[in-house]
Amino acid sequence: MEIAAAGILLAAMLTVCLQFFQATASQRRGLQARRTAIHEAANVMERLCARPWESLTPEAAAQVQRSAEARRALPDGELQVEVAPADEEPDAKRIAVVVRWPGGPEQAARSVRLVAWKYRVGGE
Repeated sequence: MEIAAAGILLAAMLTVCLQFFQATASQRRGLQARRTAIHEAANVMERLCARPWESLTPEAAAQVQRSAEARRALPDGELQVEVAPADEEPDAKRIAVVVRWPGGPEQAARSVRLVAWKYRVGGE
């Protein structure tokens, strides 16, 4: 009788541990996806801000593609880049980078958004 009770208790504990490890693995995958999206958005923003003023156009922004790492880590992800003149400043451009990817089962889509302004420097 005691061995049967111990077996049932052990089975219950194993079930709880298995669910805990599955939840932990799922959270780790979600955090890894978010970290990849943050790095991708930051890298795209850095490349765009490094461009000369004249070549920073909406057409050039539309041609920006995701990196191989982002395509591998976020296969269903998408990259959206906008470059527009800033309303308040005639010598500024607003750059917005958004990386979106689907959430897990029963989760909404996730996204990371970075916004920066690039100003015309005297010689540009």
